[in-house]
Amino acid sequence: MDQKSDPSPTSTKLSVVVCTRNRGERPVATLSSILETGEGNIEVILIDQSTDGVTRQAVAGFSQDPRFRYIPSQEVGTGRARNHGLREAKGDFILYTDDDCVIAPNWIATMHACFNQHPNICMVFSNVLPAPYDRSSGFIPDYIRKDDILVRNLRDKCRARGIGASMAVRREKALSIGGFDNLLGPGTNFPDCEDGDMAVRTLIHSGWIFETCKTHVIHDGFRTWEQGKELGKRNWTGIGAAYSKPLRCGQWRFLIVFLYESVVIAFLKPLSRLFNRKKPQGLYSIVHFLNGVYKGSKVPIDCQTGRYHPIDNRE
Repeated sequence: MDQKSDPSPTSTKLSVVVCTRNRGERPVATLSSILETGEGNIEVILIDQSTDGVTRQAVAGFSQDPRFRYIPSQEVGTGRARNHGLREAKGDFILYTDDDCVIAPNWIATMHACFNQHPNICMVFSNVLPAPYDRSSGFIPDYIRKDDILVRNLRDKCRARGIGASMAVRREKALSIGGFDNLLGPGTNFPDCEDGDMAVRTLIHSGWIFETCKTHVIHDGFRTWEQGKELGKRNWTGIGAAYSKPLRCGQWRFLIVFLYESVVIAFLKPLSRLFNRKKPQGLYSIVHFLNGVYKGSKVPIDCQTGRYHPIDNRE
């Protein structure tokens, strides 16, 4: 797709949101990488759900930068934190990265340029590269594609599976569909997929998604293989809970994505490693996915927005 505007964010203020909880000094590197890009027409918001004051003290030095805002929160959960940032943000476009990432120098400008290619583009994802690590002892979750892709419909969603460590939303569109689902994401009832859920709901409500390989963030979230088992359980439970919602609301065209995730990615992909005589990984993915579907089936949904109704008093 041809680029129709200057990638430099000079005309529209951009908001960059980082969410954290009890991560100590880790967000410092993330915030430094954002503020050191030299972008002037931005605001940088840290949503801090921590139960102690370590992070507040660690980021206190950024308070002298007028672009930075520190916002403490007593809420719990990534979905709620992303929504808090969405409500507080002043920009037309909200860029999200995680508190264990550092951004590439061109990340802000490139993510903004993707939106400017077409008014229907309402979400953008980029590559997430792993920081250096010992591959014999574990892994770092990443997302790497070699080309750009424009996702206009649910069928194309099967080829685009960007993650929230490098994600951006058009604020007006995100608010019009109710924002992120508060019951999805780490720390919530269904501990993952608040990012994928927002992507699906954006497509259902006629928005487009763009994924670019032209920029990236570097993820420093190392997990041992043993920790990976718990991460897989968390991820697939969240995906099952999120991806069952459209079908419960009668969005049968979403069945292609549901079947792709459950059959191809959660079931056949782990089995293929056995067929290739490789160490199996993720054999229980389909079990966790179906568990998420089952648990989610017990929670009512607002089919207008596609969000779960709150089941506690924290929303």
